[in-house]
Amino acid sequence: MSAKNFIPTRLIAVGVLVCWCADAHATELLFEPTSVNAGLQLTAAAPETPTPPVTPETATTPPARFGAEGSWRWQLIGAAASDLDDAEQAEFGASLSWFFVDDLSIDFQIEGDYISQPVQSAWGGGATLLFRWHFINTDTWSIYGDMGTGVIGTTVNTPSGGTSFNFTPQAGGGFSYEISRDVRLMVGARWYHISNANTGETNPIRNSLMGYVMISLPF
Repeated sequence: MSAKNFIPTRLIAVGVLVCWCADAHATELLFEPTSVNAGLQLTAAAPETPTPPVTPETATTPPARFGAEGSWRWQLIGAAASDLDDAEQAEFGASLSWFFVDDLSIDFQIEGDYISQPVQSAWGGGATLLFRWHFINTDTWSIYGDMGTGVIGTTVNTPSGGTSFNFTPQAGGGFSYEISRDVRLMVGARWYHISNANTGETNPIRNSLMGYVMISLPF
């Protein structure tokens, strides 16, 4: 190749190279870390806080409504009676109540007695069956009436001149008040009768006014 032809060829090659470099520079992609899509950045995952185990709450059953049908209660009883003359009676015992419909119960009661009377005082014991109706009954108090009858046996004839086994019909009323959760104080008064219902040779009777206090608890 002659020197005349070599020079243009070199010039052409240099020109092509310059154009390629200029074009490459114009299309160059710049990598800037700050412009990287945040979605593609790798970050250290924060440790997850462990979820505490779920502990079931202790189930608490609210107490049944006082006087609800089907509920049971029991009572401790203290009572005193007087015929407003010459005889007095002290009584203590316990009873069990079943509400066979709302606010109406049948009560079975057992009791021990001491009777102060003319001639000779007596010890005794007996049982009573009562019906009690809480005709006004709220969440914390009630007013009721009750009536029933029972039997009593004594160590000597009661009243004096009668028999040692007698019947005790009775009727009265009172109120109850909640003094603690599902615990009620019951206070009342009733007419209290003792006689042998003509089962003996003689039938002396005694009518007394009885007052009593009871503590009532769920059974």
